[in-house]
Amino acid sequence: MSVGAVTQAALNLGVGGSAAAGKSAGQDFSQILSSAISQVTGAQSQANQLAASYAMGGNVTLEQVMLATSKAELLVETAGAVTTRAISAYQSLMQTSIG
Repeated sequence: MSVGAVTQAALNLGVGGSAAAGKSAGQDFSQILSSAISQVTGAQSQANQLAASYAMGGNVTLEQVMLATSKAELLVETAGAVTTRAISAYQSLMQTSIG
């Protein structure tokens, strides 16, 4: 899941002028977020499994462990950045006066 896909989904949220279009975009956005969270959780789990296997002398190289750990760390950082941007966007919308 790329940040671009999540950002695009956030931009599409509510676009279209009708309640049906907004609701459809909202469902897509929630599916994207759910998928992104699943990817982060899966990457963390894989990194933990590889590290445990390496520690027990399994058929895992240090490079595999480091790569999986780096991937999980990058996904967590990206999720944090997207969360921060989403909160910032929400706060900006709430401060915007209409009319």
